[in-house]
Amino acid sequence: MSTDLATPALRSDAAPALRTSAAPALRPQAAAALQPASDRIRRRLREAGQRFHANDNIAAFVPAGELDELRAEVQAHLRAALDALVIDTAHDHNTADTARRVAKMFVDEVFAGRYQPPPAVTSFPNAAQLNELMIVGPIAVRSACSHHLCPIVGRVWIGV
Repeated sequence: MSTDLATPALRSDAAPALRTSAAPALRPQAAAALQPASDRIRRRLREAGQRFHANDNIAAFVPAGELDELRAEVQAHLRAALDALVIDTAHDHNTADTARRVAKMFVDEVFAGRYQPPPAVTSFPNAAQLNELMIVGPIAVRSACSHHLCPIVGRVWIGV
């Protein structure tokens, strides 16, 4: 199969022609709004020098309303993953809405602690000067395995 080098999309000089188009330049805010939500959040984190590992809380960098955009973006990527796995979500009623459900599960449940501000920590003085083990529990724990993205759900008891 031969290619026609005269076709503008295939010519090596096509890119400079695109840069000089008469299209109006977008304002920085408008251009940022066109970026995927994950890119905008990642940019804010990098600009602040903040790490964003799997179990880090990044709530301060996700403005109100942007979580819905992030959930939709995750849904689109999950739909692509199901497609890559050769699962016919268009005709299989069992998987037709799977991408939406899994995206909701990851954002709103499994990784919910990333996107919500951490709770306030309360401490009390040891007024009675207790010198013994105090056990508190059971405390519900929800997290995620960073290696497999599997939910971890359980109960813990803490001795202090």
